[in-house]
Amino acid sequence: MDHRAQSEKSKYDVIWRDFPSYRDCSPGEAFVPFFFEGFKGELRAGQTLIDFGCGTARVTKDFLSKGLNITLVDISPYSLDEEIRHALTLFANQVHFVQACLWQLPDELKSAYWIYCCDVLEHIPEDYVDTVLEQIAKRMRFGGYFSICLQEDLSGKKLGHPLHLTVREKAWWEEKLSKYFNIAGEDAIMDDLYFNCKVIKLH
Repeated sequence: MDHRAQSEKSKYDVIWRDFPSYRDCSPGEAFVPFFFEGFKGELRAGQTLIDFGCGTARVTKDFLSKGLNITLVDISPYSLDEEIRHALTLFANQVHFVQACLWQLPDELKSAYWIYCCDVLEHIPEDYVDTVLEQIAKRMRFGGYFSICLQEDLSGKKLGHPLHLTVREKAWWEEKLSKYFNIAGEDAIMDDLYFNCKVIKLH
């Protein structure tokens, strides 16, 4: 990891390990119905999915209910909820965890049919956003779902660490995503607090 990645890892190690209240909110879990609805009829058991910036990874239970094979990716090994750690053993053929920084993804992380990335991109330093999107796009074979918070975070103020490092308006994110994906539909969420969209492969 480069210095910036190591600094971010150290920050999130402390947050996930020492501040259990940070686990209370899991947007990825809340927004998965939009992903399922957006690709209704196209999700199939046995397909692969990468959850980039998985955090607690509680949404894994929903993915398992569809029979998907899931790779969880997060910068901190402390992020996973205890029940998901158990799932790594119980469903060892279906669920895997890769500790990695999203702008330095390992070559061995191969592409998947689907990608899922919710409440993640706003946590990326702005000068790394393009690299992260390019890396994710390379690993998406068909489609996926993004949710991006458009406002400053509340948790960071409580914890003394800024967590949303790229706070931009929806149009800025649309332009960024459109460089690497086809935006195939948007979902209106909570008075524009989030920009949520389904994407498909650009080429």
